[in-house]
Amino acid sequence: MKSLTCKEGFLHRFVGFSDLHPDAIAIRNLDAEETFTYRDLLNKAEACNGLLHALGVSSAEKVALVLPNGVDFIAYYLAIIGHGAIPVILNHKLTTYELSNVLGLAGPALTVTTDSLFEQHREVFQSVRCLVVRTADEQPLSLPEHATAASDLPHQLWPLSLPEGNPVVSVQFTYRGVGMPLAVSHRYLDLTQSSDGLHEQFHPQGLGSVHLVTLPLYAIFGLSVMMVFPLSIGATLLMTNSLLNRDLAQVLSEHKVSFACLVPDVIRYFNTRLAKRKGPRLPLHPQLMIYSGGSHLPADEAQKLGDLLGCGPVLQGYGLTESMPVIVQSSVGEVHRGAMGQPISGVELRIVDGQGRDVAVGRIGELLVRGPMVIPGYDDAPQINARFFRDGWFHTGDLVWQDDDGHVFFCCQRLRISKIKAQMIDLEEIESIALKHPGAVRAKAYIVPDHKAINVLHLSVEGSADLSQNSVSTLLARYLSAFKLPRNIEIVPLKEEIHAR
Repeated sequence: MKSLTCKEGFLHRFVGFSDLHPDAIAIRNLDAEETFTYRDLLNKAEACNGLLHALGVSSAEKVALVLPNGVDFIAYYLAIIGHGAIPVILNHKLTTYELSNVLGLAGPALTVTTDSLFEQHREVFQSVRCLVVRTADEQPLSLPEHATAASDLPHQLWPLSLPEGNPVVSVQFTYRGVGMPLAVSHRYLDLTQSSDGLHEQFHPQGLGSVHLVTLPLYAIFGLSVMMVFPLSIGATLLMTNSLLNRDLAQVLSEHKVSFACLVPDVIRYFNTRLAKRKGPRLPLHPQLMIYSGGSHLPADEAQKLGDLLGCGPVLQGYGLTESMPVIVQSSVGEVHRGAMGQPISGVELRIVDGQGRDVAVGRIGELLVRGPMVIPGYDDAPQINARFFRDGWFHTGDLVWQDDDGHVFFCCQRLRISKIKAQMIDLEEIESIALKHPGAVRAKAYIVPDHKAINVLHLSVEGSADLSQNSVSTLLARYLSAFKLPRNIEIVPLKEEIHAR
């Protein structure tokens, strides 16, 4: 197994670019029509660090980020690391129930969030110390004693301390079909080496290259590929949360985008829109790389987007919250249609059968991975770790096969988890919420791909006469995020009630 090769991490590199190239553009926000140079972004991160000092946050304490994609997210993330604290990165679209669960597991000393999210989840934040960031269109809230508005604290720049060694710089949560969220910790040099390993497979990027950022930064794929990677090489982050309302070809052409990563549902959406687009093709960056992440993309859809835009086909990668990106199709090497790619530098993989024996080339088996960017286990979960981490290998639960050249192809997932709209869902969690209905006795969640090979969530609930689709749907919406809600709910009467009639 290849050991760590990088001696300094991405924050070192970001600060270095801020000193050497202070006027280089770090972030161009299309939604707010604002631009931040590397020096501007460093100053903003130092201002955020000043707020952490004003609130008395200690090094090694956890600070939760519940923020949407944007400059604030990036600045606070850099500030927390430069403060010596540990960022706990949470999906800002969670329901109050889901947010309460992960905050309870993480136990942060402070949570950074916005006015609107504080108001939405006031029930949870009433008992959590908060730093509230006001956005331009929000009115000041009446905050409880333990919550502080960032605007009420003195503005003071506090230099970032560069991490020593390989500390934890990200705690995120994932699911493995056990019905509960699991905490995953990533370390500084490991995260840096993952982005370095990716760059070895890409057309060279750096000062002047433009990376389109549309993936959520709270997920490891977005964090590592769309933030850590570009900021560690001096690239520009072109950010928007409204890409679906824009002309993709226009955005790519106008801003000379050299790297973009989209989820499969977004690629399908733009394939439909671009097929109806009139007029000549727009000129694109000559080495534009478009990648798909978050879930598996069928080869036909990948080829279609490239044909419609007039660039190469969409390439794929593979990673998990537990591993960061570990497999990628090379933009500088031979592309194998439909493949996820080959392991990046520092990663080893095996494909094994049910008895743990390596399978032959072309045969399907479970993917096992190891390397410095793969975590050794979930935080505080020894029994679950014994199931998924064995003999130095992480058992992914994904069934794959490999061709003669070492390219890996996805087959299916064997665990009771899946991806809906590139978001992880745990079928057991959905069943457990359905069983909160007083009339429910049994529940079964399952995935059925539709005619476009898009995963569709179905739920069957068996119970008494007062059970209905509407009541189950209302219950699920109260507890679960929108992407976890089943498209189809089947109500099955209890067998004994049927016989009684």
